[in-house]
Amino acid sequence: MDNEAIIRYKFYLCRNFLDKLLDEKLITEAQCRKIEKAVIKRITTV
Repeated sequence: MDNEAIIRYKFYLCRNFLDKLLDEKLITEAQCRKIEKAVIKRITTV
């Protein structure tokens, strides 16, 4: 697999996890966006 595919898959897994947390009301939408931005930054620099 190429690097871009790996990054997409990691983000897909992260997004699924965040969706579950949102559904269970464990995080807010604002927290979700903040976490997404941090995750994108982290997985694209690694």
